[in-house]
Amino acid sequence: MRNISLLCIAFAALLAPDAVVAGGPPPPPQNGFVVAKGDGTVVRSTLYSVFHVTTGRYEVDTIPDIHPCAYSVTAGSGDSTIPSPAIATAVGRTENHTAIMVATFGQDGSYADAGFHLIVRCVNAQSDGAAVVDPDGTLVRGVLATSASHTGTGTYDVTFNNGAFSSSCAYTAAIGLSGSEDVSAPGFANVAAVSGGTIAVMTYDKNGNPADLGFHVFGACNL
Repeated sequence: MRNISLLCIAFAALLAPDAVVAGGPPPPPQNGFVVAKGDGTVVRSTLYSVFHVTTGRYEVDTIPDIHPCAYSVTAGSGDSTIPSPAIATAVGRTENHTAIMVATFGQDGSYADAGFHLIVRCVNAQSDGAAVVDPDGTLVRGVLATSASHTGTGTYDVTFNNGAFSSSCAYTAAIGLSGSEDVSAPGFANVAAVSGGTIAVMTYDKNGNPADLGFHVFGACNL
């Protein structure tokens, strides 16, 4: 009877499509993203969870090993709320290869709770939207980007042809110019949703004051 039970268990394991044999290879790295609020609440994500460790510090957890991947993180809101100036950074957690540590800072450089967009790219990375925008709001080039506009000092709208971009994706932005010969003044960028396929990008100088700066914005979706 015992042998029959063991055979049944083994057969059931073979039939299970997602069965993982103990001691077998770990699942491969996977692309993903998460958008979270300042208290750690997940707004939207691809099977990522967020734990608010302490002021300005968060642990983002997933299933596969994501230390071989690249992380892009930007402080920002998950809706149309324009956030206060903030900076976000990310690093793999030393003792846990399925976790990323995100830190957020206020404009004075001290830890402060802030929402963030984190994009993780591992293999076969494909952008669901990208744009390079000059300080005057000119859309220089992009992936699935249709337009950009300068709406005020340090504020820009960028529109993509995905009508759900602002509500179903994560987006990160970094200061940078569109050419190949000049270097941008130092600064940082935050993001927020607008509506439909449009998002807002806010750029600041190194002191946290609104300033017109060029930027590169990147998006990832789970549609």
